Amino acid sequence: VALTLFQWILKGLILTFLLETTLSLNPDDPNVCSHWESYAVTVQESYAHPFDQIYYTRCTDILNWFKCTRHRISYKTAYRRGLRTMYRRRSQCCPGYYESGDYCIPLCTEECVHGRCVSPDTCHCEPGWGGTDCSSG
Repeated sequence: VALTLFQWILKGLILTFLLETTLSLNPDDPNVCSHWESYAVTVQESYAHPFDQIYYTRCTDILNWFKCTRHRISYKTAYRRGLRTMYRRRSQCCPGYYESGDYCIPLCTEECVHGRCVSPDTCHCEPGWGGTDCSSG
């Protein structure tokens, strides 16, 4: 069953909405960065397809009963599939953060032994502990 251009666009919009609502990060998270990305969408588009239209006119050709054959180029609407480039904003964790659920969590290359990672490679130590990884007492 052939789909109209409207149906193709509607299906694409619904799919985009579903992908972005199920796979999106929390936009209020300050550690979420975004960029524009392009993607291709297959669409059905209409175009004017030329064809040779034959018609007859009266003329002086007695052998053809006074009918002469003539040609003219006419156009009819035809459909073809094409690619259209679309753009969408893609959210991702900023450098130094990793995705966990809907949030971006800071990544510390060394484990914070007696503390927690508060920003990339930065530990907040529990009282009485220090050092870059909170292992010094």
